[in-house]
Amino acid sequence: MSNVSFRDSLLDVRIVDVARQWLYTLWLFTKSDVVTFVLPNTVFGIFGALSGLLTQPATIHPSFYQIFSRLPHVIAFNWLNLFVFDVANQRLPAAIIEDSLNKPWRPLPIKRITPTQAETLLLLTKPVVLLTAYGLGVDPESALLIALTCMYNDLGGEDRDYWMRKGVIASAYAVYVTGSLTIAAGNQSIISSDGFEWIAVVSTIILTTIHVQDLKDQAGDQRRGRRTVPLIIGDAVARWTILVPLAFWAVLGPYYWRMGASGFLLFEGVAALVAVRLLRWRDAGADRKSRKLWAWWRATYYTLPLLKSLNF
Repeated sequence: MSNVSFRDSLLDVRIVDVARQWLYTLWLFTKSDVVTFVLPNTVFGIFGALSGLLTQPATIHPSFYQIFSRLPHVIAFNWLNLFVFDVANQRLPAAIIEDSLNKPWRPLPIKRITPTQAETLLLLTKPVVLLTAYGLGVDPESALLIALTCMYNDLGGEDRDYWMRKGVIASAYAVYVTGSLTIAAGNQSIISSDGFEWIAVVSTIILTTIHVQDLKDQAGDQRRGRRTVPLIIGDAVARWTILVPLAFWAVLGPYYWRMGASGFLLFEGVAALVAVRLLRWRDAGADRKSRKLWAWWRATYYTLPLLKSLNF
């Protein structure tokens, strides 16, 4: 092999290695939110479109194949907008301090990327996300999500007041599931009044239970001076302020969709598992697992319209 060929091969290896390292860095920004965020929102969109109960046909109802063929698009919409939020959030000095305690593997605490590089990455990513959203037909949703991201991170919405924080998060979730359902249904359908009513229900679930994610982060939140529910009213009481709404929503969902006894048992059963975990295991590691179980409960909850359409 000539020296030129060897140098070219070595250069190719270095390019691949740099690309792999950067892709891994991008993944680390969203690693902790994929299961708890992207998955439930995607389930809402795909299963909601399949049910036919949340949309009304503009032409004809899309087929099973058409809806599932849009699965990568729904995932891309959620992940790209989540990525913008996570970079915007994690680049802040207070967030770096918090993550050094709660999530030390994130890109900024372990110095895989500098705050300046994160700012540049954010500036480059936003136009890409908006152009992608335009191609998917959800550019208003992505523009609104970027505005909510600015409110949460740059205007102090996450630290100023915990009700403001919860309100911004619940509003963002409403936009995410709206975008997910719009993409999954395609231009053959539009979201119906029943669909928007169900979106309001699931957004209120977020408003009343989202502080489950604060249980695992109390050390870092206390260090940065963030006012979260567990730090304001105490860990023990905070857990009950999650469990009571959870039990209520577990009953309301099956009742809303006029499900049979099997529907009530399924959703109350999963909610009971979350309750047992929150009350029985209270360290940070256990609370991370409880948050994931809460996310899985939400994902199953979002299947209610489809189960209703199947006469479950």
